[in-house]
Amino acid sequence: MRTEQSDSIAPEILQMPKAELHRHLELCMRPSTIRELAPQFGIDLPDDQAFLNRFVILEPMQDLGAVLNKFLDTQKLLASEEILERLAFEACEDAFKNENIHWLELRYAPTFIQQGHEHLSFEKIHQAICRGVEAAKKAYPMRVGLICILQRILPLDVTERVTNFVLEQADSFVGIDLADNEVGFDCKPFAPFFAKAKAAGLKITVHSGEANVPEAPQYVVDAIEHLGAERIGHGVQIYRSPEVMEFVRERGVTLELCPTSNWLTQAIPNLDQHPFKVLMDFGLKVTINTDDPVIFNTDLNREYQLLHEKLGLSFAQLKACSEQARASSFIRT
Repeated sequence: MRTEQSDSIAPEILQMPKAELHRHLELCMRPSTIRELAPQFGIDLPDDQAFLNRFVILEPMQDLGAVLNKFLDTQKLLASEEILERLAFEACEDAFKNENIHWLELRYAPTFIQQGHEHLSFEKIHQAICRGVEAAKKAYPMRVGLICILQRILPLDVTERVTNFVLEQADSFVGIDLADNEVGFDCKPFAPFFAKAKAAGLKITVHSGEANVPEAPQYVVDAIEHLGAERIGHGVQIYRSPEVMEFVRERGVTLELCPTSNWLTQAIPNLDQHPFKVLMDFGLKVTINTDDPVIFNTDLNREYQLLHEKLGLSFAQLKACSEQARASSFIRT
């Protein structure tokens, strides 16, 4: 099980101030908090194995869809404003105290949280999260930004409603994202919503190029050309296309790479073959991220350590990646 610190993490990594751009708030709930709350929602966790079976992914799953389905147990717990406020505070506190993250972007989908919790309006969800973030910012010297996720698998009228909500709350969001399974859900119909967000001053990141399918590099091109993506969530599959890598480099788009996540979703065959260094050596703007730290049994220290051990990234290169994340952050100074 994941521990707060690990003797296997190099001191240089533990001491390095970090920035993270791609972390889903809904999957940041502390294991101790999950254990406390789960019985209230009919989820019995008598021992460590039961917890792992219900809430943690330790081995590659069949596909991205199978991984997304495993998120639903955690989603059941997001049932009140008090829980959401606690979740946001603890996510920030753990990032700062355990991972030395000073710049943290947290993204969430109000539609995902609201599912099964219809008593929670988008506004109640957001204000609860904001209260937790603000409390953490007062307690710790860190900067935190929130990104709102539009779910591409939902009808466009729902997307329009979420977009209008984001625009009403634009002062407390730093950006907007499009997420969920990309295969079979073209990004182009979402272009008008992203144009409105951009006009309101919000920054744009898009989940794209994650799944290991032949069309993945073109998905990234489409996200940049049609949605105006300034950053790409994952984008790992563009290593297959030098032309697309060149396109991304020319546009100055930053990649939010998540090594452990890519392995567990079978976006890559194994961590030793992750194309992180290929993308970095090509001159692309690459950053290191956790995606869903608790369910993937990781944290940012571990992601840095993996890249150091398996791909040979030096501490100087890891520091450069963190500095790139800071430079690419949507958080206003």
